[in-house]
Amino acid sequence: MMRTLFIKEVRDALSSRRFWVILALCLILIPLGVEVSLKDYQTRLQNYREAVRIYREETKQVQDVLYKEGAKAFAPPAQLSFLSLGLELVLPNVAETPAGRADPPVVMRLGNNESRDNLYEFFTGPLDLVFVVAVVMSLLAVILTYGAISGEKELGTLGQVLSNSVPRAKIILAKATANGLVLVIPFLLSLILSLTLVELQGGLPSAAGAWTSIGLGALVSVLLVGVFFNLGLFVSSLTKQAVPALVTLLLVWVFLYGVYPRLAAAAAQILHPVKSDALVALEKSQIKHDIEKARDAELETVAQTMPRDFKSEAFKAGQKKQQEIHDRYQAKLEAGWKAIDRDVEARRSTRDALTADIARLSPVSSFVRPMAELARSGWLESGQFRREVRQYEEVLNREIFDKQRIIRMPRGGMISNEADPKAPAPVFAYVPTPEDDVVRDILPDVALLILFNLVFFAGAFVTFLRYDPR
Repeated sequence: MMRTLFIKEVRDALSSRRFWVILALCLILIPLGVEVSLKDYQTRLQNYREAVRIYREETKQVQDVLYKEGAKAFAPPAQLSFLSLGLELVLPNVAETPAGRADPPVVMRLGNNESRDNLYEFFTGPLDLVFVVAVVMSLLAVILTYGAISGEKELGTLGQVLSNSVPRAKIILAKATANGLVLVIPFLLSLILSLTLVELQGGLPSAAGAWTSIGLGALVSVLLVGVFFNLGLFVSSLTKQAVPALVTLLLVWVFLYGVYPRLAAAAAQILHPVKSDALVALEKSQIKHDIEKARDAELETVAQTMPRDFKSEAFKAGQKKQQEIHDRYQAKLEAGWKAIDRDVEARRSTRDALTADIARLSPVSSFVRPMAELARSGWLESGQFRREVRQYEEVLNREIFDKQRIIRMPRGGMISNEADPKAPAPVFAYVPTPEDDVVRDILPDVALLILFNLVFFAGAFVTFLRYDPR
């Protein structure tokens, strides 16, 4: 009996226009999105390599960093951005110190050098897999299921089927499995086809764990499509007519996709506000001004007692005392800046986690953010780049900038640097977020998507058992 019902549902789905529309859209949008996204990645990768090459050619020695270009650190573009461009265009991907001589300790300024040839893309967003799944496939799932039960009731076919001795549980299971396969199989076939075509052209990334991320991305995509599919069955089993079911599902889709995630971000910012980068920079500037003012006053006091004879013992003693004062205030400045950075980073991490937790109540949010993390274009990669930059910053200060020595004289002063100007300049080598950390981070979202599927299907199942086909 189950086999007969399953074949009937598959036959009905294949004979409808909806299936062929789904297949056509999948075969067009997914390969096109993957191809366009990979070409965009190749362009950004070429720009990244060229920027790194030029910088390294111009800063081979410490003196180049200290007196000419300053220090720079670049993050490579996300290799799997065809899954999700994510935050690639807004998160920092370059860090630099001021060009020329800088007062220690230096702090690398974070920025983003990404751009778009077609600015209209900023209005519409990229054609990546996230867009295809979150918008197109989820809507197709709604369209495929809104009349699965209420529509058959209006046509009278549901009453005819139930007039026979057919268990209702088998009917709803047949509808779910048959229509689910009709929806998911075209999506997976289109994805496999597009990846195969790109691989034959040698365009897919070869990074370790790339195929694992692609596989997990496909799984998360199927789970989101399943959520809206089961939601459609649930709403269809709650209504007596197809049109009210469709209107209800479209309103729910708009809320889950467009409204609730934005409300979650706004609520998190209200509940746990974070200082802006501009305000943090002002606070650091004020701390530096106050400390330098106190330092210069002490240095000037010592300078007034130092003779002009550079070789005298009194001058050397004064120079040593000045260096102690300089080191003491520099340590105080570094401690003050690091305290601000730790506080801001902690508050930002808390706010981001709060935003993610609130937004997870929407299955779309539980899909969009994990896809960005899998593509290495999300919060995790941004945090990883910031940590790598701070470590590089410590190396720069320790090996170059902190070795600057300021000697105050009664009528002026001079600056010397104990770093070897001919020594090789420190090189920034970026290490991406480990794959295990990414998988561990997205597990709660995957579990929630599975839970959404189970809850909506259980609702549809229980409701259909009590459904009145008259």
